[in-house]
Amino acid sequence: MMRRLSLLALLCGFLPAAALADVTPEKISFQPQVKGLGCLKSETKAMIAELVAKIGPIQITSTCGGRHARHSQHYSGRAVDFRPMATSARKAAAAARAIESVGGVGTYSNGLVHADVGAREASWYGHKRTRYASASKRSRYARLARNNN
Repeated sequence: MMRRLSLLALLCGFLPAAALADVTPEKISFQPQVKGLGCLKSETKAMIAELVAKIGPIQITSTCGGRHARHSQHYSGRAVDFRPMATSARKAAAAARAIESVGGVGTYSNGLVHADVGAREASWYGHKRTRYASASKRSRYARLARNNN
């Protein structure tokens, strides 16, 4: 009970009021290394609320902290990595792509999904050694070496 109250207080302090309407503490959980949503931009928080309304509960695995690719949207508070709890990563990525404010969506082989509100529209599926990337939703996939992150 105490954990739910602290999570609710955390969400109330960091999500915009309009975005908070459909988000309950049961719909968002965090991995231990994630310290909350305080570092995220308001448009990112609104994207999270819209995403949770579409796909159900998520577990946020990365926000602004941690190690990311150079020039990552994470560092500017415009991206999150999450694990969908009630649907597949593939369906969650499709739902994220349908959100107008989302600029980049990626899925990883471990079931995580990346979504950001960056200006560039990009999507990818990451593997251990290679990454397949697309500059837009309709283009063909190009194989990029993992070293080009």
